[in-house]
Amino acid sequence: MKKFRCVFLKGGIFVVIYSLFFGWGQIQEIQAAVNSTKAECVFLEDPPAEVYFDCEVAIPDVAEMEARPTLLGVGAGAGSYGLIISLVDFVRSALTDFFSFVDKISLGYSLLFYLALFAIFFLLNIASVVIVIVISNWIFNRREIYQKYKRKEIIEIVSPYFYDDLDDHEAAGIVETLNQYKSSKDKQIIIDVLIEGKRNFTGEGSIKIKALYQVLQLHKVSLRKIKYGNWYRRSVGLRELAFLGKRAYKTEIENYINDNHQYVRTEAILSYMLLDDKNPFGFLMELKYSFVRWDSLSIYYTMYFNGIEPPAMAHMLNHSDLQVRLFLLRMISIYNQLDAVREVAKCLLDENPEVRQEAVITLRALEYYRIKVLMKNRYVDECHPVRLEILRSMKHFIEDDDISFIEERVRKGSFDEVFEAVKLLYKFSGYGERRLWLLDEELEGRIAIFIKHVAEPRNKHVA
Repeated sequence: MKKFRCVFLKGGIFVVIYSLFFGWGQIQEIQAAVNSTKAECVFLEDPPAEVYFDCEVAIPDVAEMEARPTLLGVGAGAGSYGLIISLVDFVRSALTDFFSFVDKISLGYSLLFYLALFAIFFLLNIASVVIVIVISNWIFNRREIYQKYKRKEIIEIVSPYFYDDLDDHEAAGIVETLNQYKSSKDKQIIIDVLIEGKRNFTGEGSIKIKALYQVLQLHKVSLRKIKYGNWYRRSVGLRELAFLGKRAYKTEIENYINDNHQYVRTEAILSYMLLDDKNPFGFLMELKYSFVRWDSLSIYYTMYFNGIEPPAMAHMLNHSDLQVRLFLLRMISIYNQLDAVREVAKCLLDENPEVRQEAVITLRALEYYRIKVLMKNRYVDECHPVRLEILRSMKHFIEDDDISFIEERVRKGSFDEVFEAVKLLYKFSGYGERRLWLLDEELEGRIAIFIKHVAEPRNKHVA
């Protein structure tokens, strides 16, 4: 209703503006044509029929027009052309009669008459818009009142089912009462109440809610949305099956993991995870569309708030999608899957620099110090972002035999590399500020600004 009201209002405004800006010019042209016609024919007191016809509209005979060659060929479409000529003749005749009528009733003030017509049209348009707004608001308010009343009524019926210990007869009575709600609106209100209860209940209460969803055959409503609704209704149906449905509905959800609409795909992924807690990342092998960053965030928070344990992810790190590999590396880091370090280390040889950079970050989070030698050996061949991550990782693994490697970065590295290397040397207990100043003398004062910044007491948190 809101959409209809908005479209109607915009359409009315557009019509009014179009009429004011473009209709005025048309009226002036037509009025000038009528006046000029009068001026040409005024000197004739009793003009013959032929002359009078020429002053009005000179239209050739239809038979003559039909005999003329057309654009499509000689004689082609003669009947249609004659019909068009007749229609044009009728329109011109109607316009002539209309303007003649206006001249008679306007008493010479035709311009004011046209302005009055526009004013009446404008007022009618405003009145129609106001009527539509009032009616739509009334419908919306009635619908909202109805939903509030039904929601309260359904909650009062369902509450004993969750909170009280009911025998089979009492539970059957509640189910029978709820089955009396036959309309789609009432069923949707029941589904919304059950979803809210599912979010607030755990354990036995959650099991009862799912059982009630099945007994009332509400899953058919959700499946109908998925199959026949627009993208929004499909998303709502997927969410309802995820919260209230059984694991058997996973096969229905799998069909929408590669839906054309991004939002439907995201909902299908999250629904798949909620229904398959043993292998929540099984959908990754079915993806045909690109995996976006928003999906990874939604998956993480869905797992976090619903207590879903992550599966083993090391075997999926060879996925063809770049974003999937990055997502898996982040999840391995977050959930501290130490058994995946060997597969993560292989990602240091990935062809994509983003994956190599994320692999270094993951290995740093897992504190896998044995990879330090490989990172040092690959340092020269790596791009700038990966080099910085390797230096930041050295903070956790630095030893005496790493001093020469870090000093080399101070001598030959870029601005960011020198800054990271100076921080490492300053923090290392066996090196210290004094040796940094000696290194600065060797480099003719090129790192003095870095040493002063790191040694500043206010910047200790940086070092």
